Amino acid sequence: MFAVDTGPIFEMVQRSRDGDRLFDAVVNGSITVVTHELAITELKYILCRGVGPDEARQRVAQLLNSGFIEVEQTVNLMDEASMYKCHRSLALPDCFTLALSKSWGLPALFGNLERELITEMNREPFDVEIVFFSDLK
Repeated sequence: MFAVDTGPIFEMVQRSRDGDRLFDAVVNGSITVVTHELAITELKYILCRGVGPDEARQRVAQLLNSGFIEVEQTVNLMDEASMYKCHRSLALPDCFTLALSKSWGLPALFGNLERELITEMNREPFDVEIVFFSDLK
């Protein structure tokens, strides 16, 4: 089970090679994923820029209605996410993914080796496990 950031979810919706591998693992039950509302919001606006608002809404609705991904409410993660943001130079959605990871006791799955995450990991280790797509191969 993984706490999943926007990147891997986007890859699943876009049906990239890595996204297809994750999707297949979720469908066959070998991986369970949970994310947060801010990641879904971010997913929707990224898709909107590429495929337009109607298609973005449709794709996100299909994903949510599939039952393959659980979505945690941001209100349950706000305090911990704000502490990550206070102490780390990270994007707010990444802080929510880390807060979700900590709250649920799961590894946090990110798509790319994000520069800010790597910088922060080198500066001081995180209190949660961070995994990237490249680690799953």
